[in-house]
Amino acid sequence: MIHRLLVGLAVAALSWGAGCAGHTTSGAAGAACSTIAAPLQVQLAHVSATGASATAIEQALVAIFAAQSPPLSPGPTYAIPSLECSDVGGLGGATGYQCDFQVQVSGGQLTTIRLSPPSTLAQNLLDALTASGAMTCAGKESSGGVTVANVTVSAAGVQYDDTSQYEAFPAPNEVVHGADAESLVSAFAAAGIDDCDPTRYLFLVCTQNGAPVCSYEWMPLQSVGSSYALPVCSGGVTTPGPTLAAAPSLAIWRAIQAAATDTDFKPLDGTIAQATVVNARYFTWDGSTLTFTMVMDDATPPGDAGGSTGASSVKPLQYRLAR
Repeated sequence: MIHRLLVGLAVAALSWGAGCAGHTTSGAAGAACSTIAAPLQVQLAHVSATGASATAIEQALVAIFAAQSPPLSPGPTYAIPSLECSDVGGLGGATGYQCDFQVQVSGGQLTTIRLSPPSTLAQNLLDALTASGAMTCAGKESSGGVTVANVTVSAAGVQYDDTSQYEAFPAPNEVVHGADAESLVSAFAAAGIDDCDPTRYLFLVCTQNGAPVCSYEWMPLQSVGSSYALPVCSGGVTTPGPTLAAAPSLAIWRAIQAAATDTDFKPLDGTIAQATVVNARYFTWDGSTLTFTMVMDDATPPGDAGGSTGASSVKPLQYRLAR
């Protein structure tokens, strides 16, 4: 699946009045945090392939287009917003090379292309990209691969951003102001979720199967230039936080529900009032506006009308936000 975002790396930042939860640009661990400026933007590694390197990429793509049914003819100049190729290396029972990308043909229409393993066409494209300078990365779904973004093919060569090693933070799907923002900020402060370390970010998980229960983890970030990025390859060290007590869990749950209601947030399933799982991360706070990325879901299995037979009815959504 193509899951990596396109351009820019945003440092997630969040201050909590007397304490802080999130990251400052100074990285002064333990210091009281003031309001945080807009997240830093860092350009990802850019590759300009010309000559034989560009020709190899173009020829690999032309062969892929010709193998489609019907064949594609994007023309001499075209764009590929994001592209991922990997050697699955026997992981998950599959072997060989695969690619997954979309090409923007004339008129701006996007056409999806998926090459399932084993694919020689995918191998040729991956080899051409690595030969041009793209980095490789071994992950959970492959023994080695590349991910690039903002690909342009023209007479001048092939241009792309190399996103194989790091990911950008997604744009927030929650932007909260006023009392709603302050309520959630205060709930975090009361729960003792305080961090000024720019090398990690907060990942909050709340479930409700009766009374709300919230817990959190500190997820690692990687230093890239003057900013920090989401590491793709190494993963880094995840630091589990505690499961919060009933009162702070309830305060956080109510604050998130109020914010979601006032911003007309759309859960994956059901309504805000029916939600039983919330995942939230990438918080920023500038003293008046709170932003974050959230998944909210009614995770009660069909047939369970709210009554539990002993086992929790909440399905595991903890990492649904990731990739």
